[in-house]
Amino acid sequence: MKAPMKGTKAPDFTLTSPDGTIASLSTALQAGPAVLVFLPDISHRDTGDITDNFRDDFNEFAALKASIVTVIHADGAAVSKFHAEHELNYPLFADPSAELFRKYGAMEGFLVKKPRKFAFVIDRDGVVTKPFRSIDSNKFSRQVLYALRDQMGRSALKDAGARGGK
Repeated sequence: MKAPMKGTKAPDFTLTSPDGTIASLSTALQAGPAVLVFLPDISHRDTGDITDNFRDDFNEFAALKASIVTVIHADGAAVSKFHAEHELNYPLFADPSAELFRKYGAMEGFLVKKPRKFAFVIDRDGVVTKPFRSIDSNKFSRQVLYALRDQMGRSALKDAGARGGK
């Protein structure tokens, strides 16, 4: 499948974390926007850097009422161990079959498709506002925070316009 583009509806999903947390697109969007992050390999250094940066910036995401849904191409036991080792304050989800990776077009390769780093910022209406096809592990959580703030600023302007600027 092709990755959802900016301005298109994000495909629905349901995931269960190793600790039993259930996430779907609708539950992730209940409080505010969602950040959907795909990480292809649990043993890669980038995976630790990315998840640790989201952990360190978690309070800023919470202040924006944004949900973080991180999906890793690994089995549940490996994801659970990784979650504990990195002392993460948000759930991780395993996708060993790469089913959600395929659904979101987060695969690469000419002959053999493999999961890759990919992410989406999704607004409360379920619309993709920012797809990230390239992820810099050291800057990514800050880039996402910037995209969320930009999205929220545009939403506030749109809402003010709908109310006649009052």
